[in-house]
Amino acid sequence: MQRREPLVQFAPVFWRLAPDAPANHRAFIEYLLSEGGAKVYRTDDSVLIAVPRGAGWLVDDAYVPGSDWATGDGRALWNTLDREAHGAQVRFVCPTYEKDRAEFGRSAGLTINESWWLMELPSTSGGDAGVRVPLPGAEAITVAAPPVYDPQGPILFLPALNDSRTALPAAVAKAPQLGCPAIVVNQVAGDDALAEALSETGFRQHCDYYTGAINSI
Repeated sequence: MQRREPLVQFAPVFWRLAPDAPANHRAFIEYLLSEGGAKVYRTDDSVLIAVPRGAGWLVDDAYVPGSDWATGDGRALWNTLDREAHGAQVRFVCPTYEKDRAEFGRSAGLTINESWWLMELPSTSGGDAGVRVPLPGAEAITVAAPPVYDPQGPILFLPALNDSRTALPAAVAKAPQLGCPAIVVNQVAGDDALAEALSETGFRQHCDYYTGAINSI
């Protein structure tokens, strides 16, 4: 919760906390510990949870105060993970606003594999999740937010685009009709043309996904 609350100011729709967020988050962590195969490491002030993902690990649920990522708890927690999972592949989730976290990922030898770009929409809500949406130039799907969040509707997610110039305006027009309060577009690293089109359409780079091998720092 300490990590999530400051993020709400940067994306108040996407990261709007559900009223029962603390209870839902606790239940999720208990599941990871009892059945999910997670590795959990903590200090007095910080925590890092690594969850099995395919043949490797996903690090999303983590909290380290500010610059302690590079010089204190972050390094200690990462090196503890390395002792148990050295050389395994990891997907390290980093909202673009968490500059210290991103710098740490790079110092650990990880590189951005893909990025999510976000557009939040005013006065749109109430749609259904799990709806496949054909768009000109792309396929999309409406996705429910994790139970700890309550954006007031599903997210319209575009995992890949064939033609950004037609797909992006179509997504912006379609999302309100579907009751989607936000749109997320996946951009593979190096697709500069898509990044330019997203920026021009009013999207902002919202979350980066770093990948690489776990190695001590």
